[in-house]
Amino acid sequence: MESRHPEAVGPLPVVLTIAGSDPSAGAGLQADLLTLASLGVHGCTAVTALTVQDSVNVRGYTPVDPRDTMAQARAVLEDMSIQVIKIGMLGSAAMVAAVSALLADHSQIPVVLDPVLAAGGGTALAGAGLREALVAQLLPRVTVMTPNGPEALALSGTGDLPAAGVWLNRHGAEWALISGGHGEEPELENLLFRGGVLRRTFRQVRLPHSYHGSGCTLAAALAAGLAHGLSMEEAVARALDFTHACLVHAYPLGKGQYFPDRFFWARRHREGPDGRI
Repeated sequence: MESRHPEAVGPLPVVLTIAGSDPSAGAGLQADLLTLASLGVHGCTAVTALTVQDSVNVRGYTPVDPRDTMAQARAVLEDMSIQVIKIGMLGSAAMVAAVSALLADHSQIPVVLDPVLAAGGGTALAGAGLREALVAQLLPRVTVMTPNGPEALALSGTGDLPAAGVWLNRHGAEWALISGGHGEEPELENLLFRGGVLRRTFRQVRLPHSYHGSGCTLAAALAAGLAHGLSMEEAVARALDFTHACLVHAYPLGKGQYFPDRFFWARRHREGPDGRI
């Protein structure tokens, strides 16, 4: 895939990401910032949780007081023109309520929701009542959400992914992109729904490893595309292509999952014959 990094002409579009912090920089706010920067977008952040995690799993997390998170978000929103708000790990029903109120005050800004319910290693990242709060308070304010298969099934309570996509639309999400990375088939399917109808199926070759922050990368790349003014379907297509390329070039750093290389295009163009930059 060729670089999606645009030439810098004038001010960069700005995306505000509201999510947890990952000290390993594979997922969370750090993954969002790397992805946005790679795609020519200025990323701003509001922190929802401090996590203790590595490439293997999340060992624990401490929620941030929603008042502090909202103070960060509102400071940015009052100062800058924000093209898209991207939401990741929220961690508690109280944080969902605070974010919902924030979005109500800025209803003109498109919202990308990555409904993080668990870490890649399996640790739950959702407090009591979070699912119910997401469905009741946040889905009606979401432009597009990007659950993986298990998240879509958990949120909807349905038995299969097509039914889950229809359910998510009917409960408020204008668009729902269900990623297919958690299956076993050699070809994965990413399903895009709108209005309770499957609009497009994006097929990709399944890659061999497990990846830390692939969902964050996809949602942030989608936010970047929308911030650049792409249509939803084009933004989804480019985000999937970009994420797949990041995973093709992923590298192992620790004892667990591989880390997506969000700057694969820069390394490819700058590496010398000995592989050094």
